[in-house]
Amino acid sequence: MSVTGALFRIYRPIISISFAIILVAVTAIVTAIVTSVTDLDFSMWLVLAGSAAKYWLLVVGIILVAMQLRQFVVNGVTRHEFIAGAGVFALVMVLGWAVAVVLGHEVESLLLNAFGARGADYPTLTAGGALRELGSVLPVAAAYLVSGAAVSAGFYRFRPWTGLVVMLGGLVPAAVAEVLLGYNEFGELAGRVPYPAALALSLLATGLGGWLFHRLISDVAIRPAAA
Repeated sequence: MSVTGALFRIYRPIISISFAIILVAVTAIVTAIVTSVTDLDFSMWLVLAGSAAKYWLLVVGIILVAMQLRQFVVNGVTRHEFIAGAGVFALVMVLGWAVAVVLGHEVESLLLNAFGARGADYPTLTAGGALRELGSVLPVAAAYLVSGAAVSAGFYRFRPWTGLVVMLGGLVPAAVAEVLLGYNEFGELAGRVPYPAALALSLLATGLGGWLFHRLISDVAIRPAAA
C-alpha cells in the first residue's frame, strides 16, 4: 500500500468521528439552542467548522511528523517517499476540509431558511460568495497544516530550545494566512490588502514553510521508539 493510502487508512476513523459525527452534531445542537431564542444572523458552521479547518489540520501536520514519520521509515519507506505521500495526503485533506466548510455553509443556510430561523443579516451564499469563501478557507487551511508539520519537524530534529527557535519560523505560514486571509462568522475576509496580493503572500509563506519542512525531514535521524 502507498504512503498516501496508508495515511488515509490511519486517519479515516479520526476524520469520520471528528467531522461526520462530532462537528456536525455539535453545530446542529448549538444552532438549535440559539435559534430557539432568536434567528441566526451569522453562520455557526463558519465559526465551528472554520476553526476546525485550521486547528485540526494544524494538529494533523504535527502528528504526521511526531508519530507517522518513524512508523513508515522503520518499515522500509524512504524519507522522500514519506514526504511525497504525506504531501498528497495533506493536499487532499486541505481540499476536502475547504470544500466541506463552503458546502456546509450553504446547507446550513438552506436549513435555516426552511425552518424560518435565518436572520435578515445571515450571510447567504451566492456563487461568487462561495468562490471567495473557498479562496479564503483553502489557503488558510493549507498554511495551518504546513505550519504544524514544520513546527513538529523542528522539535523532532533539534533539541527543545533550538526547536523553539525553529517554531517561530514554522508558524509564519499560519500567521500570514490568518492576518491576510482570515474570515469571520459572516464569511467576510480580513481585507487588509487586496485579495491577489494577500493570496500571493500567503502562498509564498506556505511554500517557504513547506521548504523548511522538507529541509528538516529529508535527512533527519529517526529516533528510537520510547521504552
